[in-house]
Amino acid sequence: MAGGENAVIHTIEHFLATVQGLGVTNLQVEMDSEEMPILDGSAAPFCELFKKAGILLQKGSVDPLRVTEPIELNFGETVLKAEPAEGLYLEVTTSFPYPGLENQKKTFRLPEQSFEDELARARTFCFEEEVEQLRRQGLIKGGHLDCAIVLGKVGILNGPFRYEDEIVRHKTLDLLGDLTLLNRPLWAKVTVKKAGHRYHVELAKAILRQSGKGNRKIKPALKEGAMLDITEIQKILPHRYPFLLVDRILELEPNKRVVAIKNVTMNEPFFQGHFPDNPIMPGVLVIEAMAQASGGALLTENGSKGKGLYLAGIENARFRRPIRPGDQIRFEVDVILRRSNIAKVRGKAFVDGQLAVEAEITSAIVDRTSGEGEK
Repeated sequence: MAGGENAVIHTIEHFLATVQGLGVTNLQVEMDSEEMPILDGSAAPFCELFKKAGILLQKGSVDPLRVTEPIELNFGETVLKAEPAEGLYLEVTTSFPYPGLENQKKTFRLPEQSFEDELARARTFCFEEEVEQLRRQGLIKGGHLDCAIVLGKVGILNGPFRYEDEIVRHKTLDLLGDLTLLNRPLWAKVTVKKAGHRYHVELAKAILRQSGKGNRKIKPALKEGAMLDITEIQKILPHRYPFLLVDRILELEPNKRVVAIKNVTMNEPFFQGHFPDNPIMPGVLVIEAMAQASGGALLTENGSKGKGLYLAGIENARFRRPIRPGDQIRFEVDVILRRSNIAKVRGKAFVDGQLAVEAEITSAIVDRTSGEGEK
């Protein structure tokens, strides 16, 4: 498709997983849309198209990208590792609060194992409440039960599963597709726990940095020892129990960007009334937590001591999936405007790599005296 370097293509992971899974290293793709077709939600249709077209063996070879030293990224419960290995070895662990999905694990090795047999038929999935929320927002009007697994509280709504562990197999397929962004076959043992697309991309960036092919200006995720824990956060924010809604800061660039996490537990006081039989974190508190996270970027430079934030405006807020006990929220907040006493940020909240909430927040930066300045 036209667009050159500025073109953006969505939902390519199933196609890219097929490319790597079948060992294709020389390919030109033309598209007339911004999105790859979802088909049946798996990579199997792409496999069939490649087999029908045929794959030619060409002269020459592509040297693999080797991980030479262990790499580890920690995002709370989400952990990603890459270690030296011969060939590509994937080990994926998932856990969802649904019957039979609490803990699943899949290992897969290329080229020894067959991508077509082991991963290709595993379909993408979503949860019933997510579908209902998207429909209320007027989205997925063309969606149907033939392009994804839909999971409800009592199990799969459009069964049966193609594999007993289809969920973790699809997560492994997604990982394989995301690693194809490296643009070379990867030789490494890759271990991921409770990860998703955005975390896979962070791992790919870290691998490129190690190889010397990445953008050195992009800062890696801070190692655990460099994170801001709750004690350090309390030095920045005035909030205290039960209204301090940020547990840890993972990345921080003053006046530019902050990445933070909030662990949601059943002990949160708001679950007593919201709602006793169906605990969901109130959307306004997710926005509040996002605004608190922004304080990490806005209140850490010299001259910010004694300052606080007043909410001044919220725009373009979207709530895309509910947040429940057991979830870990990852806030990614970018500063888009900073004046002397006014700041505007764009924030996104992710759960298991899926976008849950997004909004633009404007805050006034004020002197914090006698409790003033708290949001």
